[in-house]
Amino acid sequence: MLHGSVEDLPAHGARAGRRRVEARAALELGLRLGDLLLLPGMAVLSHIVLYGAAVPDQSQRIVFGAVILSAIVCFSVAPVYRNWRIRGLLADLWLLLLAWSGTFALFSLYAVLIGLADAVPATWLVGWYVSGLSAMVVLRVLLRVQLHRLRSRGMDRERILLVGLRAPALKLHRLLRGKPELGKEVVGYFASAGDIATRRGGNAPRCLGSLADVAGYLNLHRGEFDQIWVSLPFGDPAPIRETLKQIERFPVPVRLIPDTTGLGALNPSVHQVGDVAMIGVRQGLADHRFRLFKRVEDIFVAGVAVIALAPLFAVLALGVKLSSPGPVFFRQRRHGLGGKEFWMLKFRSMRVHEEGAGQITQATRGDPRVTRFGAFLRRSSLDELPQFFNVLGGSMSVVGPRPHATQHNDHYERVIERYMHRHYVKPGITGWAQVNGLRGETPELRSMKKRVQYDIDYIRRWSPTLDARIIVLTAFKVLGQKSAY
Repeated sequence: MLHGSVEDLPAHGARAGRRRVEARAALELGLRLGDLLLLPGMAVLSHIVLYGAAVPDQSQRIVFGAVILSAIVCFSVAPVYRNWRIRGLLADLWLLLLAWSGTFALFSLYAVLIGLADAVPATWLVGWYVSGLSAMVVLRVLLRVQLHRLRSRGMDRERILLVGLRAPALKLHRLLRGKPELGKEVVGYFASAGDIATRRGGNAPRCLGSLADVAGYLNLHRGEFDQIWVSLPFGDPAPIRETLKQIERFPVPVRLIPDTTGLGALNPSVHQVGDVAMIGVRQGLADHRFRLFKRVEDIFVAGVAVIALAPLFAVLALGVKLSSPGPVFFRQRRHGLGGKEFWMLKFRSMRVHEEGAGQITQATRGDPRVTRFGAFLRRSSLDELPQFFNVLGGSMSVVGPRPHATQHNDHYERVIERYMHRHYVKPGITGWAQVNGLRGETPELRSMKKRVQYDIDYIRRWSPTLDARIIVLTAFKVLGQKSAY
């Protein structure tokens, strides 16, 4: 039975809803206005500190305007302001760094094209870049502190009702309960046939009744909820139609939660072509906008590595040449993004030999084909360094699932479920599986299955911070471990 005052609760809920909307709008406006004031303010401050004057000359005023216009473009292209409240702080700051760095890169291109490069005071630009970035970081930290305070007092929190409770809805409930900073709260759910909650007990949100009680509950608590999420099986559309008909007189946003359990889904998403909506069951990275950021990350890391390690490349190439007759580099066909083949480079670690047609034998401990210098290269993973050229060429990424020989792929795709999901992203020099100890020979099928699980987990969880973590872990873990022969 539902309890409460029909006269009081709707008015109270409407006021609470207005306060939540006003709080969100104020924070959004504060972030945009803050950046709008901080960027020119830091330019003027840097100019005063360096030159003792607040008014720059004519050429510097052109620079000032060009950088501001570049910032408007880059901050619009990058999702700096979109959904920032539901992003983690590190992800938010990473996007800010990319957008602000892109601003100066775009300005540099403009300065070269119009011949303004010689007139640009480099010290002022560097001071503006550092002070502007620092000020925007501080602004975001302060806004998140205020956001945490508002949400701890029940403001800026979206209240959600669930209709039905399939596996994805229960997963969402757990996520929101474990991350209150996302600002969403599942108040309860209305039970339907086959709900997973009947088997999970205390892990489920509070049950508010059955499907027949939805309209009555909404009528009693009108205006108290921000969204209704419907989690019913798509196989039988009748319950969905009946539920939507019950709640159509309540102006609350309604979302359907598709149950893709058992379909081998990989980062499912919603797309619209014209007026037709589609559910993407399998794709690569969870957010396609991040593909550009990952490419920029790859070019930067690989470019720095090739330049910094050039002397080491020369020494290793000489060592390979002296260790045994044959070429310096070993090339092998591997499957890359979308299953397309490419030539992967390594420093040659084995003596030149012939394999049988369609056969590739993995190296094992004490393999007589491996040279003494090659064994050192394989143990230290230095044989993988030429793959930075693959990264610069676009066939590989710095971080991603390790590419396997085409013959191994043809075998494992038949015996390991979802094995080819690894190719929804570019293969990497290092990966999530490798930093978790799954590197080198895989004599047992379960070892390869475990590696595939880590690879798919990486694709689902990808973020710039995860890539940075894997790169750091690679330096400390992979380079010294003994599992490669």
